[in-house]
Amino acid sequence: MRAYIIRRILLLIPTLLGITMVVFLTIQSIPGDPIEAYLGEFYEEDVATALRSHYGLDRPIHVQYLLWLGRLVRGDWGKEVLSGLPVLDQILEHLPVSLELILGAMIVALMVALPAGIISSVRPYTPSDYTAMTGAMVGISTPEFFGGIVLVLVFSLGLGVLPVQGYKPWSAGAGEHLSHMALPILTLGLTRGAILTRLVRGCMLEVIGQDYVNTARSKGAVEFVVILRHAFKNALIPVVTVMGLQVGFLVGGTIIVETIFSVPGLGQYGINAISSRDYPAVMGFILVSSSIFVLANLTVDVLYAYLNPRIRYDN
Repeated sequence: MRAYIIRRILLLIPTLLGITMVVFLTIQSIPGDPIEAYLGEFYEEDVATALRSHYGLDRPIHVQYLLWLGRLVRGDWGKEVLSGLPVLDQILEHLPVSLELILGAMIVALMVALPAGIISSVRPYTPSDYTAMTGAMVGISTPEFFGGIVLVLVFSLGLGVLPVQGYKPWSAGAGEHLSHMALPILTLGLTRGAILTRLVRGCMLEVIGQDYVNTARSKGAVEFVVILRHAFKNALIPVVTVMGLQVGFLVGGTIIVETIFSVPGLGQYGINAISSRDYPAVMGFILVSSSIFVLANLTVDVLYAYLNPRIRYDN
């Protein structure tokens, strides 16, 4: 297992290299100029030419990419064109907020999906099953931006128990922080919970009818133990696979949610960098986002071996 993990980590290097190359070429082809955005109404051609030379934006695209890559290898992620602040410092400032959103959303999704999916599979075609599946269909069909608006109308404007927008760090107090993070986390988590609910139900229905589950029942095992120990664990592999993919979608979902609720996370940082054509900031955002996605897939592969002992990665 250790050798497999090391090989997978080493394979991340060419994967991320390919991603950054494609993104770098793509953003360079998008109309717009970060220097024009920086100077604004004070734009002068001679000043713009000097700034482009200073940041290396007047060089060929492949030279710019190689220079950026060389600095990255040395631990220099560059500086933002608009503010001059180090990109790495800005990413490290915004990243924990987005990671908290992603982790909180996955916890909410599992808290919704696991009990709802298991109950639906144990009692199929009953009112509880129909209720859970109807809720799941509504959740899947609701866009995140609309779901966020609905939650604001209910919990902020209607009940007045949660703030509409804004962000408070942990230093402001746990209650203040969690109250401001609750709606963004719910907006992301409920959609993923709806997706996973349907998957858990389908996987459980397939496993419950297997011979080894019936054998466990015939030996006198308690139904609760049969469901959780024999059926649920074997139904988890497809669920874990989709959970890994959902982490990747959550990285994109944070852009929408952080914009709606004015949360200063990595998603909002990335969308601001893209809109201003701040190439170093965009590359830093893409590098971190893609790293989260590929590391989530690696975690899923490692969990396979735990869930199914027949899976081995020794060779």
